[in-house]
Amino acid sequence: MNSSQPLLRRLLIHRPLHLSTSTTTSTAHYSSTPPPSAMKSGTPIPGLTSIYPPSKDPSNPTAPTALPRSDYPSWVSALAEAPPTLAKLRNMKMEEATDKDMRRYLKLVRRNLIKENNAIAGI
Repeated sequence: MNSSQPLLRRLLIHRPLHLSTSTTTSTAHYSSTPPPSAMKSGTPIPGLTSIYPPSKDPSNPTAPTALPRSDYPSWVSALAEAPPTLAKLRNMKMEEATDKDMRRYLKLVRRNLIKENNAIAGI
């Protein structure tokens, strides 16, 4: 066993977890276009008044306001994207799966196993 391989790849080689090796082309499960902004630019962000109390001077608000989508780093847009489902991960070719995809696959498979065991035990 090559110790330079990532741990998840070694786990999948020695203990296959039904990752498909189908020949269908996989589509990207993350959108390349950013989702529309949830708030309009300049809107005060609710729920932060306890951290940022309102200013007595109305011309100088202290509460943070929403910025245009382009002012935020790219990873902020990634937070709104849904992660791939277990069904999508099962249909993904093992060669195309990233380590992040494999970690998510293992997490979802283990979660399902725990739920099945709890159902059998009557918990």
